[in-house]
Amino acid sequence: MQQTSVVAVVVSYRPDERLYRALDALAPQVGRIVVVDNGSDTEVIGRLEAVAEASGGKTTLIRNDENMGLAAAQNQGIRCALEDGADWVLLMDDDSIPEAGMVASMLSAHSAHPAGERVGLVAPLLGDAEGTLKARAYVSRHAFDFRPVRFGSGDVLDDVAFAMASGSLVRAEVFRDVGLMREDFFVDYIDFEFAFRMRRADWKLIAVGDARLQHRLGEYEQKTLFGRKFCFNSHSSFRRYHIYRNRLRVWRAHGLRLPAFFAFEFASIGIDLAKLILLEDDKLEKLGAIGRGVMHALLGRGGARVG
Repeated sequence: MQQTSVVAVVVSYRPDERLYRALDALAPQVGRIVVVDNGSDTEVIGRLEAVAEASGGKTTLIRNDENMGLAAAQNQGIRCALEDGADWVLLMDDDSIPEAGMVASMLSAHSAHPAGERVGLVAPLLGDAEGTLKARAYVSRHAFDFRPVRFGSGDVLDDVAFAMASGSLVRAEVFRDVGLMREDFFVDYIDFEFAFRMRRADWKLIAVGDARLQHRLGEYEQKTLFGRKFCFNSHSSFRRYHIYRNRLRVWRAHGLRLPAFFAFEFASIGIDLAKLILLEDDKLEKLGAIGRGVMHALLGRGGARVG
């Protein structure tokens, strides 16, 4: 499988300089880049148009006048990649920077995998400059197994339960089989839902330690509590609403098929709420957003939060 069979889909929304560093890093690794911008300002659009023009046709810019949501923008780019005949689609956020050789390492791991024909998604090892992202993936071999596994250089993890969308290399055939991203999720838990749909259709997910991606998960903060410094990533009330609403929707759709996932989720919620109450600002606003998210999940609401 040649790297030219890969089309990268990059979603941008009010990006910073990391987007342009990411595009420079991606250019030699993929055959084509599709940037889908979700209503950024004229300065960003001007820079992206210049990048596309300078690429000699390798980079395509799709402009949305407003924020259509991450899933809808991903789907615009995925459809464009499939129409171009891509064998693989590399999903990327605008704050994720691939290290040299990331795509080649993932393609090589897929080619060498004994179940290669059923491997539908290959994930990299995520890291960040602050060290808040741990070198691990979550593995599930059966319904009552869901556990973190550390991995690194030379490792290829089988039976990965889910992967963050950014950096995920997905076979084109998977989209034709299980469908595209759930646009009514808007943002957050889109990748969980997609991965669980893949697993239900007997597609395998693997993670590759030699493929590295620098990624940012939320906003990095430092706070001191009881004389001790804590470093963590936080999310706005807008994001918290979608996280809690969509996680309940994922539970309802897929939880009974993977009951061990509930234990992971309850632990994650406990840690998140403790961090919010003890360390974060705007506590009441964020707790209110979580409450609305839970209520709207129970009412079956989707899309972006209004008000």
